[in-house]
Amino acid sequence: MAGGMLGIAVSGLMAFQRSIETTSNNIANVNTEGYSRQRVELDTRAPHYSGGGYVGSGVNITNIARSYDQFVNGQLRSSTSAFGEVDSFKSFASQVDNLLGDPSTGMEPAIEGFFKAANDVANDPSSTTARAVMLDEANGLSHRFSVVNGRMEELRDQVNSDVKSTVKTINSYSKAIADLNKDISSALGRANGEQQPNDLMDKRDLILTKLSELVDITVLPQVSGMASVVMKNGQPLVMDAQEYNLGTQGNEFDPTKLEITLEPVNGPPQIVTQQLTGGKLTGTVRFRDEILDPAQQKLGAIAAAIAMELNAVHKNGYDLDGNLGEPLFKFSGLNEVPALSVTSNTGSATLTAAFGNNSANLDTSDYLLKYDATGYTLTRMADDNVIPLTATGSPAILTATNPSDQLPGITLEIDSTPNVGDQFFIRPSYRAAANLTVNVTDPRKIAAASSLAPDGVTALPGDNRNMLKLADLMNDSAMFGNSATFQEAYAQVVSKVGGLTHSANINAAAQSALLERATEDRENISGVNLDEEAANLIKFQQSYQAAAQSISTASSLFDSLINAVR
Repeated sequence: MAGGMLGIAVSGLMAFQRSIETTSNNIANVNTEGYSRQRVELDTRAPHYSGGGYVGSGVNITNIARSYDQFVNGQLRSSTSAFGEVDSFKSFASQVDNLLGDPSTGMEPAIEGFFKAANDVANDPSSTTARAVMLDEANGLSHRFSVVNGRMEELRDQVNSDVKSTVKTINSYSKAIADLNKDISSALGRANGEQQPNDLMDKRDLILTKLSELVDITVLPQVSGMASVVMKNGQPLVMDAQEYNLGTQGNEFDPTKLEITLEPVNGPPQIVTQQLTGGKLTGTVRFRDEILDPAQQKLGAIAAAIAMELNAVHKNGYDLDGNLGEPLFKFSGLNEVPALSVTSNTGSATLTAAFGNNSANLDTSDYLLKYDATGYTLTRMADDNVIPLTATGSPAILTATNPSDQLPGITLEIDSTPNVGDQFFIRPSYRAAANLTVNVTDPRKIAAASSLAPDGVTALPGDNRNMLKLADLMNDSAMFGNSATFQEAYAQVVSKVGGLTHSANINAAAQSALLERATEDRENISGVNLDEEAANLIKFQQSYQAAAQSISTASSLFDSLINAVR
């Protein structure tokens, strides 16, 4: 009996000692990120039969388990991914919204200020002071276009930097998960699969959550204890102990626009940009494609329209010295429209694109010119609308084949016949805002008059008719199919960006609440409660002391038995 009592007591001592150690470990890791509360699982030892029935033989430690719920952790990763996307989108969108909407940085005050100065010249066309102010306002207008466009270019650089940095971090997480998979599988093998390496699995879950903040993932548990990770498009990031890296490369049409690639173990990289969902990486790319590119292109279209319309009017007037007006802005139309040969082209043909004379046809989409066996086509990339083209002369002038089709406010000329399959990428309004500068520097050269004086040498005194035409352009709804004035077109940009930003703020607040709830659910299951652990510590301490007392009692009984025999 003494041996049985000692064995039972010793098993209790070991069980409660391990319980105290586990509780102490929980308390020590109360602030450790990703730690899951652990508990000792106990089971009765097999009893032995005696004449009076089955007698218990003590307790066994069967496992040290972590408090974990696979579904709750999956919800946490999903919420983290959704919040990562909208938070990144919102952060970038707010910068553009503030840039365009703020009177100190936006275009509306500069446009209004220029036309006010033009009206002042119309009211007093002989005043060199009013003319000087008008030139100052023209320079201010072109400078404001340059500043806003420059800030957008800075945001584009920031987007590219963030994309590269995020891809690098994703790859580091993928490698860490693959390494942990190997360690976890090895640890499970040592324990014959009966006990899990809790701390290693916590580390892997934490990295999986951090990875989900960057890109939406699905985790596939394996029998071996490893976890495969695939993006929501089905492309793998981790398969057991093998990681797959993401990469970046320039778009085939625009090298400054980064595409996301998946680099398989064998074979060339595959572009997966449009297949990505969720996470910071998707939010950053969405901002570029949905806000930054359209806003910058529409800003360029407004700058081009202002230059085209004002130059056309100004060149029809006469300055104070009786000379025909020069272009008010340096805007030849040739240098403002990028027309890039696609890197896969095999021919040597060069395409020249330039702004035409009609701002009503200006468009903010990118275009792709293709040459195949049937001839030339121009594809509007925003909606894939195709315009067949006819080539005339040498070098060839490309015009719309169908009278109902319109080119996007540009002219196209190609110096030789391309090879079949060659393509050219055209961005009609992308660089226009950056290239707008004032051409007239002398106030006397402002062409306010429509007629010459009787001497045929100087402008007709007090003639302001040409300047009135120029000033009236402020209210001319010539842009975008004769649907908007310059200020209305700019207001459309501000409104569009503001609406998307407002929606992003609402989505971010909603996803933040969902993430907070998912985090609380995880903490309720896996988090360490110090009050509970303190109570457990007291309970296990008392249990340990009781087991020790059982040993003392068993020892006393054994001593009494020995003394009686003597």
